[in-house]
Amino acid sequence: MVRCCSILVSVAALAVACEDARAAETANPSLEKEVATYLAENPAAGAADNTFKAFWKNGLNFETADKAFTAHIGGRILYDAAWFGSDDYGGAQTQDSWYMRQLWFQADGTLFTNAFYQVAVDFATGAPVLRWAMLGLKNLGPAGTFSAGLFKQPFSLGELESTRFITFMERAGPTQAFVPSYQNGFMLSNNFLEEKRLLVAISAFKATTNGTATDNGGYAVAARVAAFFLEDKDSNRILHVGIGYVFADTPGGTKQYRARPDIGTGVRFVDTGAVTADDETVYCFELLFTWQKLHVQAEYYWAELNGGGVDPNFQGFYAEVGYFLKGGRVNYSKEKKILERPHIDDKFRAGGAGSGAWQVAVRYDNVDLSDAGVAGGLQEGFTFGVNWYWNPNMRVMFNIIWMDISEGGPFGEGNLTVFGTRFQVDF
Repeated sequence: MVRCCSILVSVAALAVACEDARAAETANPSLEKEVATYLAENPAAGAADNTFKAFWKNGLNFETADKAFTAHIGGRILYDAAWFGSDDYGGAQTQDSWYMRQLWFQADGTLFTNAFYQVAVDFATGAPVLRWAMLGLKNLGPAGTFSAGLFKQPFSLGELESTRFITFMERAGPTQAFVPSYQNGFMLSNNFLEEKRLLVAISAFKATTNGTATDNGGYAVAARVAAFFLEDKDSNRILHVGIGYVFADTPGGTKQYRARPDIGTGVRFVDTGAVTADDETVYCFELLFTWQKLHVQAEYYWAELNGGGVDPNFQGFYAEVGYFLKGGRVNYSKEKKILERPHIDDKFRAGGAGSGAWQVAVRYDNVDLSDAGVAGGLQEGFTFGVNWYWNPNMRVMFNIIWMDISEGGPFGEGNLTVFGTRFQVDF
């Protein structure tokens, strides 16, 4: 009995000693400091960072706890109608049309924090058309972000702004005519200075139409430098200026510039046809000012063709003013130096619970494609627009367009009026 009691006492003493040791270890300041430092440097160490969280924000999104992996699935539907009127043109030149302008599905995301991808396919014509497909790396120090694939080249404020967020149904005539838009290539871009005030982007691409670039010509470069000033967050004030540059070999030794009358369907009333040239140089000058619910935006383009003998120069200009009457305000992206999805504060609900956001806008634009014996025509006119935002992801657009065609063109001189409307959802 005495021996058993002695054993029990020894076991109890050993248990107490172990407990004291554990307490002393837990209370070790040095150990606690090391654990705290590790958790601070590795915030996801205690979480299941390979588990995706799903949520809705302008589309279906997934991300891990440490946000090293993200994915977004989205799309857009743009359904348009256009009615033409003219005393000078007729037949196939002024056919009314109801059509699917865009039917996009897209996916994008990040891998291992600094790698990214984007892909979009358009089904508006019935057959799938690849619109963009790119991948790259970001956070590369002074080099910034590297992109490769099919994407919009860094040129023109009006072009780089998404179709989902532009003020009018279509981009202005000179933007249609002169920008390279989606091309296959490589790009470096980065923001510099405090608050990312200065953007510098440069790309090398193949100057062909969308798709696979397989010919031996058409090598090109594009560059954009843009900056903003006079920022005041309380009044939503920004002054933006930028300049763009493109130099390109002309595939096949010819170049063509053309534009529609600021609507997404029908014939092009100004068109140079195929002009003989070895290369082209295009300049673009950007200006944007926002203040409260107002924005003023303008761009000037100058294009030179060289090596074809006559070497014509073409030019174009647009200026637009937009104002939210109620329920919304413009949104400037400091990262991309463009206007993005506007802030919509009032959502439409039947029964008077909400009327949505209302924006009015007017634009003047011209594109001159006649010079040195090339009679592509001069197109100039005004567009008046009303945008009714049902919510941040849906809107109805109404455009009235008055255009005058002179100095040539494939259908001669004349005037026309176009009324267009768009029903849009994007996510």
